[in-house]
Amino acid sequence: MAAKAKIIAPQLPGDLSEVDLDDLLNDEDHELVGGIMNGAHYEYRVLEKCIMAKVQLRGCSFAHTAFDRMDLTDAVLENCDLSNAVLEKGIIHRVHFKNCKLTGVNLSKANLGSVTFENCVMNLCDLVEAAVKQVRFTGCSLQHANFYGCKFKDVELNECDLNEADFNDTSLKGMDISTCTYDRIDIPAQALAGCTVSPEQAIGFVKLLGLKVKE
Repeated sequence: MAAKAKIIAPQLPGDLSEVDLDDLLNDEDHELVGGIMNGAHYEYRVLEKCIMAKVQLRGCSFAHTAFDRMDLTDAVLENCDLSNAVLEKGIIHRVHFKNCKLTGVNLSKANLGSVTFENCVMNLCDLVEAAVKQVRFTGCSLQHANFYGCKFKDVELNECDLNEADFNDTSLKGMDISTCTYDRIDIPAQALAGCTVSPEQAIGFVKLLGLKVKE
């Protein structure tokens, strides 16, 4: 059985006060440390060198916004929309995404550590060459997700929809995808070494190798 990811939860103080989007945008360094932000909308924009730490974001939308070198640490995002947002080469540590829309989000070459994605829609998300360490995906839709060239360490995929997901040049050693579903998935044979799968999935992968299963 694959080991559980050792995820460190976001470190948030218990006395966070409410803040608004201007507290972030009007700061010279685009830095926000501490606070609860509700219902903020900042879409189809560019936000350079954004730093957010020890924050809770609820019902916020940053859809189609390009973040230049985003640093998001110790944060909880709930019911937020980051569809088609660009977080390329961003740093995302100790963050919990819950019920978020992340369709088409660009996380290529990002650094993710101690991150949880819970019941998120992440279809078409791009994690090409991302460093993904101690990350859990639970109940997420990851249709057509691109994990090409990812560096996985202590990663969980629990009850996720992986239909048409791409795992080329990515090792799944030590992972367990037995609870995940898909009609088609792009995983080369060498990537499966050390991966735990269900009996039904195993038959499909055997056929992928060109072998015939005798009933």
